[in-house]
Amino acid sequence: MLFKKNKFSDLSDEELMLHICHGETLAFDEIYKRYGKRLLSYFMRMLNYDKSIAEDALQDTFMKIAERPDSFDGSRSFKTWIFSIASNYCKNVYRHEEVVRNSKHELAYTACLSDDFETKFAAQKLDGFTFRQALDQVLDELAPERKEAFILRYQEDRSIQEIAQIQNCPEGSVKSRLHYTVKILEEKLQHFKP
Repeated sequence: MLFKKNKFSDLSDEELMLHICHGETLAFDEIYKRYGKRLLSYFMRMLNYDKSIAEDALQDTFMKIAERPDSFDGSRSFKTWIFSIASNYCKNVYRHEEVVRNSKHELAYTACLSDDFETKFAAQKLDGFTFRQALDQVLDELAPERKEAFILRYQEDRSIQEIAQIQNCPEGSVKSRLHYTVKILEEKLQHFKP
Protein backbone atom coordinates (compact mmCIF):
# COMPACT_ATOMS: atom_id res chain seq x y z
CA MET A 1 0.00 0.00 0.00
CA LEU A 2 1.45 3.37 -1.01
CA PHE A 3 1.08 6.36 1.24
CA LYS A 4 0.26 9.69 -0.36
CA LYS A 5 2.98 12.20 0.43
CA ASN A 6 1.87 15.38 2.17
CA LYS A 7 2.58 18.44 -0.01
CA PHE A 8 4.07 20.15 3.05
CA SER A 9 6.53 17.41 4.01
CA ASP A 10 9.34 18.82 1.84
CA LEU A 11 9.02 22.41 3.08
CA SER A 12 11.28 23.98 5.67
CA ASP A 13 9.89 24.79 9.10
CA GLU A 14 9.95 28.48 8.25
CA GLU A 15 7.99 27.89 5.02
CA LEU A 16 5.46 25.84 6.95
CA MET A 17 4.92 28.77 9.32
CA LEU A 18 4.00 30.97 6.35
CA HIS A 19 1.36 28.42 5.35
CA ILE A 20 0.11 28.17 8.93
CA CYS A 21 -0.34 31.96 8.93
CA HIS A 22 -2.65 31.46 5.94
CA GLY A 23 -4.73 28.85 7.78
CA GLU A 24 -3.26 25.67 6.27
CA THR A 25 -4.03 22.97 8.86
CA LEU A 26 -1.91 20.37 7.05
CA ALA A 27 1.12 22.64 7.49
CA PHE A 28 0.37 22.79 11.23
CA ASP A 29 0.06 18.99 11.31
CA GLU A 30 3.48 18.72 9.68
CA ILE A 31 5.07 21.02 12.29
CA TYR A 32 3.45 18.95 15.04
CA LYS A 33 4.70 15.74 13.45
CA ARG A 34 8.26 17.13 13.32
CA TYR A 35 8.40 18.56 16.83
CA GLY A 36 5.71 16.91 18.98
CA LYS A 37 7.70 13.94 20.30
CA ARG A 38 10.90 15.91 20.60
CA LEU A 39 9.28 18.69 22.62
CA LEU A 40 7.43 16.20 24.81
CA SER A 41 10.77 14.56 25.59
CA TYR A 42 12.29 17.98 26.35
CA PHE A 43 9.40 18.89 28.67
CA MET A 44 9.60 15.51 30.43
CA ARG A 45 13.26 16.10 31.27
CA MET A 46 12.83 19.76 32.17
CA LEU A 47 9.70 19.21 34.27
CA ASN A 48 10.99 16.35 36.40
CA TYR A 49 9.43 13.55 34.37
CA ASP A 50 5.88 14.56 35.26
CA LYS A 51 4.07 13.30 32.18
CA SER A 52 0.88 15.22 32.90
CA ILE A 53 2.66 18.56 33.19
CA ALA A 54 4.82 17.76 30.14
CA GLU A 55 1.75 16.97 28.04
CA ASP A 56 0.09 20.21 29.18
CA ALA A 57 3.24 22.11 28.25
CA LEU A 58 3.28 20.51 24.80
CA GLN A 59 -0.38 21.35 24.23
CA ASP A 60 0.11 24.96 25.37
CA THR A 61 3.14 25.36 23.11
CA PHE A 62 1.25 24.21 20.04
CA MET A 63 -1.82 26.24 21.04
CA LYS A 64 0.40 29.33 21.00
CA ILE A 65 1.51 28.46 17.48
CA ALA A 66 -2.07 27.80 16.34
CA GLU A 67 -3.48 30.96 17.93
CA ARG A 68 -0.65 33.34 17.04
CA PRO A 69 1.37 31.99 14.11
CA ASP A 70 2.15 35.57 13.09
CA SER A 71 4.26 35.99 16.25
CA PHE A 72 6.97 33.93 14.54
CA ASP A 73 9.73 36.13 13.16
CA GLY A 74 10.66 34.59 9.81
CA SER A 75 14.21 35.91 10.07
CA ARG A 76 14.84 33.59 13.05
CA SER A 77 15.27 29.85 13.07
CA PHE A 78 11.96 28.10 13.77
CA LYS A 79 13.73 25.46 15.86
CA THR A 80 15.24 28.13 18.10
CA TRP A 81 11.89 29.95 18.33
CA ILE A 82 9.88 26.89 19.35
CA PHE A 83 12.48 25.90 21.96
CA SER A 84 12.35 29.49 23.27
CA ILE A 85 8.60 29.10 23.77
CA ALA A 86 9.22 25.77 25.52
CA SER A 87 11.94 27.31 27.68
CA ASN A 88 9.66 30.17 28.74
CA TYR A 89 6.93 27.70 29.65
CA CYS A 90 9.37 25.81 31.88
CA LYS A 91 10.49 29.05 33.53
CA ASN A 92 6.87 29.83 34.37
CA VAL A 93 6.43 26.38 35.90
CA TYR A 94 9.62 26.87 37.93
CA ARG A 95 8.40 30.25 39.20
CA HIS A 96 5.14 28.66 40.31
CA GLU A 97 6.98 25.81 42.01
CA GLU A 98 9.24 28.29 43.80
CA VAL A 99 6.23 30.11 45.26
CA VAL A 100 4.81 26.80 46.50
CA ARG A 101 8.17 25.71 47.87
CA ASN A 102 8.74 28.99 49.69
CA SER A 103 5.46 28.56 51.52
CA LYS A 104 6.76 25.35 53.12
CA HIS A 105 9.76 24.55 55.23
CA GLU A 106 12.26 24.53 52.39
CA LEU A 107 15.43 23.95 54.39
CA ALA A 108 14.08 20.89 56.20
CA TYR A 109 12.74 19.45 52.97
CA THR A 110 16.05 19.98 51.14
CA ALA A 111 18.01 18.35 53.99
CA CYS A 112 15.67 15.34 53.83
CA LEU A 113 16.20 14.98 50.11
CA SER A 114 19.95 15.18 50.48
CA ASP A 115 20.04 12.55 53.25
CA ASP A 116 17.63 10.34 51.33
CA PHE A 117 19.82 10.58 48.22
CA GLU A 118 22.97 9.56 50.14
CA THR A 119 21.20 6.58 51.73
CA LYS A 120 19.74 5.36 48.44
CA PHE A 121 22.99 5.94 46.60
CA ALA A 122 25.03 3.84 49.02
CA ALA A 123 22.48 1.01 48.95
CA GLN A 124 22.01 0.73 45.18
CA LYS A 125 24.09 -1.11 42.64
CA LEU A 126 26.14 1.25 40.47
CA ASP A 127 24.78 0.69 36.99
CA GLY A 128 23.53 2.80 34.08
CA PHE A 129 20.02 3.08 35.46
CA THR A 130 21.27 4.19 38.85
CA PHE A 131 23.59 6.70 37.21
CA ARG A 132 20.70 8.18 35.22
CA GLN A 133 18.60 8.50 38.37
CA ALA A 134 21.46 10.19 40.21
CA LEU A 135 22.12 12.52 37.25
CA ASP A 136 18.45 13.51 37.11
CA GLN A 137 18.39 14.17 40.84
CA VAL A 138 21.48 16.37 40.74
CA LEU A 139 20.11 18.25 37.72
CA ASP A 140 16.84 18.81 39.60
CA GLU A 141 18.78 20.46 42.43
CA LEU A 142 20.38 23.00 40.08
CA ALA A 143 19.07 26.41 39.18
CA PRO A 144 16.59 26.04 36.28
CA GLU A 145 18.76 27.96 33.79
CA ARG A 146 21.75 25.67 34.50
CA LYS A 147 19.63 22.52 34.20
CA GLU A 148 18.12 23.79 30.96
CA ALA A 149 21.50 24.75 29.47
CA PHE A 150 22.85 21.26 30.26
CA ILE A 151 19.83 19.49 28.75
CA LEU A 152 19.83 21.67 25.63
CA ARG A 153 23.58 21.20 25.09
CA TYR A 154 24.16 17.57 25.97
CA GLN A 155 20.77 15.95 25.42
CA GLU A 156 19.24 18.12 22.68
CA ASP A 157 22.61 18.78 20.99
CA ARG A 158 21.96 22.53 20.64
CA SER A 159 24.87 24.89 19.97
CA ILE A 160 26.02 27.51 22.47
CA GLN A 161 24.62 30.19 20.16
CA GLU A 162 21.20 28.49 19.97
CA ILE A 163 21.08 28.05 23.74
CA ALA A 164 21.92 31.73 24.21
CA GLN A 165 19.02 32.64 21.93
CA ILE A 166 16.65 30.24 23.69
CA GLN A 167 17.66 31.49 27.14
CA ASN A 168 17.85 35.10 25.99
CA CYS A 169 21.32 35.66 27.42
CA PRO A 170 24.91 36.17 26.19
CA GLU A 171 26.87 33.14 24.99
CA GLY A 172 29.33 33.71 27.84
CA SER A 173 26.53 33.14 30.34
CA VAL A 174 25.67 29.84 28.67
CA LYS A 175 29.32 28.74 28.78
CA SER A 176 29.53 29.70 32.44
CA ARG A 177 26.33 27.81 33.27
CA LEU A 178 27.61 24.71 31.48
CA HIS A 179 31.04 24.95 33.12
CA TYR A 180 29.65 25.16 36.66
CA THR A 181 27.04 22.49 35.98
CA VAL A 182 29.69 20.06 34.75
CA LYS A 183 31.85 20.81 37.83
CA ILE A 184 28.90 20.13 40.14
CA LEU A 185 28.07 16.91 38.28
CA GLU A 186 31.70 15.76 38.48
CA GLU A 187 31.73 16.39 42.21
CA LYS A 188 28.36 14.85 43.07
CA LEU A 189 28.64 11.89 40.69
CA GLN A 190 32.32 11.05 41.27
CA HIS A 191 31.33 7.62 42.63
CA PHE A 192 30.42 6.56 39.09
CA LYS A 193 33.94 7.05 37.70
CA PRO A 194 35.67 3.75 36.88
